[in-house]
Amino acid sequence: MENPFVITEGRTFTKVEKQMIWHKPASHKTSQEELRIASEIKNNWLDPEMKIMNVLLEGDAGSGKTQLARALSDDLQLPYTKVTCFADMDKTDVFGALLPVVSTDDNEDQELLEAIYQTDSLQTVLNVIQQHFQIDDNLAKERLSQLIERINQPENTKSVEYKFYPSEIVRAMQRGYLLEIQEPTVIRDASVLVALNSALEPNGLLNIPTGIIRRHPDCVVVITTNRNYQGNRPLNESLRDRVQHAEKMDLPSIEVMIERATAKTNFSDRDYLEIMAQIIRLLDETAKANAIKGVAGMRSYFFWVNSLKQGQDPLESIFPKVLYKLTTDETELKILQNALEQSGLLTKLQQVKNQQKLRQGRKISQAEAAERNIIEEAEKATLKNETISDQGSDLDAASDEILESTETGEKEPEQEAMTLPDEGQTSDAESKGSSASLDEDDKLGSAMSLDELAELDKTKRKELNREIREALKETIHAKEGTILHRPKINEKALEQGQELTQKVLPEVDSLSRVINDLLDKEVSNDFSSGKYYGARFNPGHVAYGDLRNFDKKNPPNEQPSLALAVRVDESGSMLRDDRMETAKLAAVALSLFAERTKIPLMLYGDSADLSQREKTSIYSYKEFDDPYAFMAAKIATMKPRQNNRDGVPLRLLAEKLNQQAADTKVLLSISDGQPKALPDYTGERAKQDIQDVLQEYERQGILFIACAIGEDKEQLRELYGENNFVDISDISTLPHQLLQLIARFI
Repeated sequence: MENPFVITEGRTFTKVEKQMIWHKPASHKTSQEELRIASEIKNNWLDPEMKIMNVLLEGDAGSGKTQLARALSDDLQLPYTKVTCFADMDKTDVFGALLPVVSTDDNEDQELLEAIYQTDSLQTVLNVIQQHFQIDDNLAKERLSQLIERINQPENTKSVEYKFYPSEIVRAMQRGYLLEIQEPTVIRDASVLVALNSALEPNGLLNIPTGIIRRHPDCVVVITTNRNYQGNRPLNESLRDRVQHAEKMDLPSIEVMIERATAKTNFSDRDYLEIMAQIIRLLDETAKANAIKGVAGMRSYFFWVNSLKQGQDPLESIFPKVLYKLTTDETELKILQNALEQSGLLTKLQQVKNQQKLRQGRKISQAEAAERNIIEEAEKATLKNETISDQGSDLDAASDEILESTETGEKEPEQEAMTLPDEGQTSDAESKGSSASLDEDDKLGSAMSLDELAELDKTKRKELNREIREALKETIHAKEGTILHRPKINEKALEQGQELTQKVLPEVDSLSRVINDLLDKEVSNDFSSGKYYGARFNPGHVAYGDLRNFDKKNPPNEQPSLALAVRVDESGSMLRDDRMETAKLAAVALSLFAERTKIPLMLYGDSADLSQREKTSIYSYKEFDDPYAFMAAKIATMKPRQNNRDGVPLRLLAEKLNQQAADTKVLLSISDGQPKALPDYTGERAKQDIQDVLQEYERQGILFIACAIGEDKEQLRELYGENNFVDISDISTLPHQLLQLIARFI
């Protein structure tokens, strides 16, 4: 596309001058200020009275002043050069200086010396000599050594002469370049810049020792200066008056910041970019309001975004990339951090980080996946279930079809991909499906086949997921994508279930016999009348003629005195110290004991953040109305998974438990840590949610008991209360302690 702002048509540049014309990189984003200035210069370029030749850009560091000056070089097609001012700058730095030269008849030496005077380092001098004589580095060093010897000879027959070397300012004005004068306000001697006043006139003149230099008609001067920074002084009024166009350079709008950062860093996540831009603007405003001298500008923004692109945590990299560039003073840092906390922007940034983690998922090694037996959970059902929960109950039927498809018919591709066999091989036992057969002695509770169990679970799961949606409708978990799973049993699970059963069976048998003997011998004084047979005759019923003439004593176990709901935390931390294996043993022991003593039992496991949108996964190992078929095999499928959102399983279990007719209703939670789940279920928010559940259902007669088996015992004690807490420091005794605990309630 043709450049509409070119002012040098027909002008011939040398090869060096062509290289001095700045070329916009692909990352450059044209700003409104650039368009405005370039347009003003172009439109007035041929008007001798209104020609714009001097531009002032005043603003904070990092606001894009130098970038804009360079962009104007491209727009106007003028060679770009700059001068950076300093405090001790004097008139010789503005105009130039007389420097000694060696008189010589060697024209090549004379040209070489002139080139050397424009260099600023030894290596650059050597490069000039190499290029000048077309020699290698060693010969260049010899040439330089010879030249130094000639200059230092005290009685050299060649006389030392002086030559005036003009400054970059003079050179730019004489040859018609775009000259950027950076930070003139730092110069201590105010008279220095006054010397430029005449040169800034449209037909300005510079009086230098070698004569008068007239300003080239194509020369454009761009003065860039910061505003109210330490060491800066007000710009000279007479110089400011000679500026034909001035721009106040502040941080650009959020949209422009995002565009520039995207172009600069190739990072395109808008959620991150927008909040980080808002943080930069807030810090900039706070620093100005509190006289903090540092800068939060576009450079800080670019490098902060780039660190995020490289995988650094933005909540950590904000310190070296942004805050410490503003200040390292503790008091000032506290002011900035307080402003961030009050704005809530850091919380929003954390939420974006959490959401990104959910989208990307946590990648683990195959070894860890095998050790933890992690799989991806029913993503199709999850997505459909969340959609249904948002739209209403009229779509339940569609949801149920999706839920059913995850149990039968199709294998989940994610599950196949993530399940890792032991020793790199798949055993024959694991490859067997739901049609596996089992001896009667190996079954727990009934003779139901695995095929019958799978069919029951398929129907049951639809109903249970509808109940979950209803139970969580008015809670903070309503839109969290909660879904219930029923365990899938294979041959390996059956074998593991048998092993678990054998470990706890002796103690269960012993305790259940004692309890049943007590129940059998328990004496009751309550009688039910109107029976066909009984312990005593009731003549008052003879008149009815229905033959129900007896009163019968009520046995203690005719109405259950205890109902038990058990929750097992299946978070990732349960992998440590055999916690999950011990929890499995405890669950098997409780189920065996409940079956033998006819205690109504419900058993759930739970985890969170297993897949992108499935925030909470509930594993229904046994509902109150389920038979005890394959109970140990179901429990064997428990495993450490991911995070834990405790409020969901506690509420669901308490609601089901509340519907039981038992005199005593106990909800037992086996957990090793505090609640924590994405995006923000932790700390006070999680604590308040759990305590809301406890208060609501304790009023309805539910007794909560937290069994702490990890290092967060004190936090769990505080969370559940001293009366609802059991410290199980030695987790190897967990099955025994739980059996004794439950036995006391019977």
